Amino acid sequence: MGGINVGDEYTGMKPDVGFWRDTHMRLTGETAYDVKAVFEAHWKMASPDMLHSTRKAKFIPESAQLSDDKAIHPFPSGKTERSGYGWEWGSELGTMEGTHMGKASPSKDSHNVYIQIFEGNPGLPTPVIREMHFICLTQATRTIDVTNPYFIPDADIMMAIKTAAARGVRVRLLVPRQVIPKVAGAASRTYYGELVEAGIDVFQYNKGVLHAKVMIIDGEIAEVGSSNYDLRSYRLNYEVCAVMYHSDVARELTEQFERDLAEATPYRLEDHMHRTSFERMLDQAARLLSPLL
Repeated sequence: MGGINVGDEYTGMKPDVGFWRDTHMRLTGETAYDVKAVFEAHWKMASPDMLHSTRKAKFIPESAQLSDDKAIHPFPSGKTERSGYGWEWGSELGTMEGTHMGKASPSKDSHNVYIQIFEGNPGLPTPVIREMHFICLTQATRTIDVTNPYFIPDADIMMAIKTAAARGVRVRLLVPRQVIPKVAGAASRTYYGELVEAGIDVFQYNKGVLHAKVMIIDGEIAEVGSSNYDLRSYRLNYEVCAVMYHSDVARELTEQFERDLAEATPYRLEDHMHRTSFERMLDQAARLLSPLL
């Protein structure tokens, strides 16, 4: 689960690309069956029989088997599950398709963690990954750390992250300086000045290509997956993300975030204001294409 695809550039061995920084993780236990179900649903959609059929593939997760301490998890599972704590995070998630809660089994180097899988695909009526991101951002009380290579948010996600900073949450956004394709990076830059003005710390990663997709909320909840913060990921792509409820997992990812910051430069409002006329024109032209990126 994570951002790594199959290609030489993801190993850092492609000369014209250079260093590649990504985050991936291995899931075991009950939650592996949830990811397997998503894989099989997408496999069926792509199979020749389905491509020549008028039937529409639809993935409906099985009921989650949870212990009595499930109330600590903010996201309801399946269609009807709602914990005493979770409903405050957004009862709409109780009707989402494509969500399921599992429990990863412990191994020598892993944590015993409650995990919820979020599937995104254009066939779902609700963009569940987008709603998950929105709820995390709006309900954070202390800290938000986000690493993402393509930060091209819609108005709701933009407002969620700005209002988090307005209510005193420390928000840090780590993005790459080198973006592939460049047009996506230009569109993303148009948001940085507004974010900095709102009190959000924006950092640009300098060491190479940053492709990790991670969010950490309040040092307690962490999300790792394939989705970016853009309309294509939320509504057009086939994506899958895991939300993990464990402070140790959040701590490890925060430590990696801090290591990445050592290779990054803060984006200042002066940087945004002192862009050349050509850079401004390029960025604004790319902004017009943001719904397609």
